[in-house]
Amino acid sequence: MHPSSERPRRILVVEPWLGGSHEAFWAAWAKRSAHQVEIVGLPGRQWKWRMRAGAWELARKLVETDPPDLLVVSDYLELPAFYGFLGEAWSRVPGLVYFHENQLTYPGSREVLDPTRDLQFGFTNVLSCLRAAGIVFNSRFHRRDFEAAARELLAVLPHPNPREELLRALSGARVIPPGVEIDAVPLGSGAGAGSPLRVLYNHRWEHDKDPAGFLRAVRGALDAGARLELVLLGERFDRLPEGVASALGSLEEVTRHRGYVPSRDAYVEWLGTCDLAVSTARHEFFGIATLEAMCAGATPLLPDRLSYPELVGERLAGEALYPDEATLERRLVAWARAPEALRDPERRARMREVAGRWSIERTVEELDALARERFCP
Repeated sequence: MHPSSERPRRILVVEPWLGGSHEAFWAAWAKRSAHQVEIVGLPGRQWKWRMRAGAWELARKLVETDPPDLLVVSDYLELPAFYGFLGEAWSRVPGLVYFHENQLTYPGSREVLDPTRDLQFGFTNVLSCLRAAGIVFNSRFHRRDFEAAARELLAVLPHPNPREELLRALSGARVIPPGVEIDAVPLGSGAGAGSPLRVLYNHRWEHDKDPAGFLRAVRGALDAGARLELVLLGERFDRLPEGVASALGSLEEVTRHRGYVPSRDAYVEWLGTCDLAVSTARHEFFGIATLEAMCAGATPLLPDRLSYPELVGERLAGEALYPDEATLERRLVAWARAPEALRDPERRARMREVAGRWSIERTVEELDALARERFCP
């Protein structure tokens, strides 16, 4: 191999939504990469304005900057507009778009497929795919879901439209998961011996995560005689889905913790005390929260849909996935009869091992290789 091919590449990450999981993902790559990864972004708020104006605002910050070897952007950036605001030298820089989520299949966004509505946000994702030199999704499910929605959208748009060009671009798309920082989550031992089954719910309290379904299953299990307690770590908002507030109130006696935990150390400590990690999500592009719970040793109990089957793999699918809410309730009842099995050190280590397939180190290796081999030879 020619020595020059080993030089670190200069990679610029441009992120209009630099907050939460986006910020953590880019920072983890920059910290570990063999390349020189620089991040330029905007605070993670006002998402609609970020998608409409982020390209212009971020281009202003970079107009005097020398172009990098590779430009990497998230799905929040309108890539053609970004190139248009910069000089000719930037137009020759290959651009890679990484899809953490998308605006064609995000909850509530299916309504944009009505051609009488504003299609800008979903079509922004399409335009970025057309201009990009490469496309990466965070899961196989996400890639399939986006392509299906894009086909649906372009079927209702006037002609001509870029259906063939988009499908050609998507045919070369890669899947690289965002990864999880395994070492940052110590293996826990679950609830103490003799304690009730401790059930974790660490998802946002919004409709797309279906917290109402989770609470119904818990109530049903309790009514069936299950002995359990709850640790509720998901972020809550001012407005809860209908019926959730009253359901939470009725479960106060079995709730050990309720509310968002801003301290990372306290958060992972709670994870380690839990036996089961439950999701009822109707929407999930990957599943970092579930993987973190598994790193702590919790056994996952997840709906058999979305990204979850690929997350747990065939080895764990039989015990980790459930088909419907009634089955979730029955499994809660069954595990409540034998919670000590979930605290077995070998079992908890096995959960961590499964989660380890999605380590951030593996993600960094794949991103670095992609940058080196395909875009910066």
